[in-house]
Order: sequence, then structure tokens, then C-alpha cells
Amino acid sequence: MYEPKHPIALRAFALATALTLAACKTTEPPAPAPALEPTPPPAPIVAPTKPAPPPPLFIPARPTAERIDEPLVRAAGNYAVLMNQVNLIAAESIRSSKHLNQTMDGLTQVYSPSLGPALLGYGALIGAQQPEFVEGVIETARSQGIDSVVYQLYVDPDYAANLSGAPYAAAQIQNAWASDIAAVSRASEHIKSQSYSLQKQKQWKKMRVDSRSDRLEVLSRSQSTRFNPPHATAEKIAITGTIRASDVGGDQKRQQFWQVYGRNSPPRTQTFRSQYKGAMHRKALTLSALEILGATSSESTQWIENYMTSPALTQCVNTARLNTEQCIAAGHFKYEDAFCIAEHQLKEISNCLSASTL
Repeated sequence: MYEPKHPIALRAFALATALTLAACKTTEPPAPAPALEPTPPPAPIVAPTKPAPPPPLFIPARPTAERIDEPLVRAAGNYAVLMNQVNLIAAESIRSSKHLNQTMDGLTQVYSPSLGPALLGYGALIGAQQPEFVEGVIETARSQGIDSVVYQLYVDPDYAANLSGAPYAAAQIQNAWASDIAAVSRASEHIKSQSYSLQKQKQWKKMRVDSRSDRLEVLSRSQSTRFNPPHATAEKIAITGTIRASDVGGDQKRQQFWQVYGRNSPPRTQTFRSQYKGAMHRKALTLSALEILGATSSESTQWIENYMTSPALTQCVNTARLNTEQCIAAGHFKYEDAFCIAEHQLKEISNCLSASTL
């Protein structure tokens, strides 16, 4: 190859060579940009799965033949016997000395330890006929479980009073109690009026009293006598049972229940100052709830019987009995027995019941 020797020629040659080499150099393509991984789509938001609601709760009715012996039915039956006796007294006049003794004998039930349970059993079954309360109890048991609700009823005296529908049920119980107490007071006034008129009648004004020891023995025994209602009375009460909102025969059942107590329908609704939170109201509602849940069978008898004791009412009744005995012992004429019935067997008992249901 020719190489020029002149300096300028040499530089020109070098430049030409460099240009030739540069022109012949292969141009490499630029390196590709690194591939970006695609961003995954956001995970779908899945709402938490709600547990399925518990199925509807059905409480099967127990056979009437079994319910007759349950404590609530027996107690409510005793109350029916007493109130029919009270209503009869207010509707008739004293006809003879024998009739007056029969009246006194029929009223000895008010001095029995069965009076408090009778009042509560009656109230409890009234509460179990109020659909608002019935549905409130059943809905609570559906969501929490029957065993859980029954346990709360056993351990918490206020539990039933705070269930849905309880205020309405308590008001209906109070209506019945107040109406019956008023009936006892009316019977008292009726007999007291007769005691004054009898002493003016020829056949009565000199009629001496019969054996005081026999009469006092009857009164004394009554404080420990526990009564049981007639089978037919208990059967009619047992048939009624719980009345739900969907019970198409509810009105007929309710009417049959009230007929046992000498009524064609429930007592007329009244307005009371009480908020239905007294001990007797709470007990009645607790027993109502147990009745609604079918938890008043033989397995619960002992607990229910213990629960239905009413010490304050029992003490008041014992005082009324002692006052009756003193009144009977002090009497000389038979018409004075009518006054003792009015003033102590009826009026004092009316006061005792009023005080216990506040």
C-alpha cells in the first residue's frame, strides 16, 4: 500500500482512512428496553358471608293430660275456684246459718299457702296468651337457643321483664289482678251490708253462735292446707296453653279460659300508676316465659313451686287469719260471723293482694 511521506499528505491520508473505516463500521441496533411485567388486577372484594338465620322455632304443645298436673295449671285452677266463690258471694244473700257456714268454709282457701301460687299461676297463664310477648320470647329463644333463655330465666329475675312484649303482657296481668281484687272488695261490702240488716231480722237478731271451737279449728287448719282444683277446671285451663299471633283459634281459646273464671272476656284495660316491675309482676312474667317455651313440665315442678312462694303475702294473710279467729271467738250472735267474713276474710285479704301486686 502506498504511504505518503509529506506531513500534510500523511494527515490527509490518515483522515481518509479513518473516514473509510467509520463508513464501513456496522451500526448495532440499540438494546431493547426491559420488558415490564403486567400489573395484576386488584383482587375482588368479597363480602363476608353472613351465617344463615336460625330456622323458625316451633314449640310443640304438650298433651292436656300431662299439663293438668303441672304447677301453673294447678295453681291457676285454685284461683278459679276462689274467684268463683267470691263472685257467688257478691251475687247472693245469706239464707241461713248453714249457708253462712258454707260461705266461711269456702273462703278458708284465702288463708292457705296456695294463695300466692294461685295468684302467680293465674297471672303467668294470662301472660302466655299475649301474642306480643309470646313472639318476643320465641324470637329470643330462636336466636339465642332455648336452653340459654331458660337458664337466664332461672338466674335473672329481671330477664323476662326486658323481653319484647313484656310491658304489654304485664299490663294485662295487672288488669286481671286489679279487677279480681276489686271483686273481693265488692263481696266484702255486700256481706258487711247484710250483717247489719240481719241483726234487725227477727229470726237472726237473737240467733246465738254455733260451736266456736269447731269454727276456729277450721280456720287454723287452713293455714297449712294445700288445695287442688277439680279435674274439669284444671282440664279447661290446660287446654288453652300458649296463644301465638298465628293461632287462628286464639280468640276462642281465650274466651274458654276466661269462662273458667266466671267471665266472657278479659277484664277491661285500665291505666295504672305501677310500671309492672314489682316482684310479683317479674315472677309472673318469668313463669309466662317458661310456659311459652314448654319448660314447665314435671322436670321443672320443684323449681317452679319454690319460685311461686310469696313470703310477704303469706305473712299478710296470716295476720288476716288471726284477726278472723279473734273476731269469731268474740262473737255472741250468728250474724256477727257475717261481719267477720266481710272485715277479715275478704277486706283484709283484698288489702293483702293489693299490696303484693304493686
